[in-house]
Amino acid sequence: MNEGMNGWGRNGVTHIVQAVLRAIGVALGLFLLAISIPLFFLPIPLGLPLAILALILLAATSKTAHRAITGWLRRHPAVWERVKHFFDRGQRD
Repeated sequence: MNEGMNGWGRNGVTHIVQAVLRAIGVALGLFLLAISIPLFFLPIPLGLPLAILALILLAATSKTAHRAITGWLRRHPAVWERVKHFFDRGQRD
């Protein structure tokens, strides 16, 4: 998460492409998060899954958001256990 692009290219263009991709990911994550807020109040449960998807996208593309989300999860161990259980279940395959 938030690593370099595995030696993809060796010039300054790579850093520009990486910065643009991260900016697009952050913008898309913030947009999805903004859309999810009004959807919380609809009778169809769309807001929470969309907010979770937006937070995962933000954590994957922004170092600041990643630190904030992981810090929050450390302060709330019950939520972290559920999240960890969810990701552990996917690795059993």
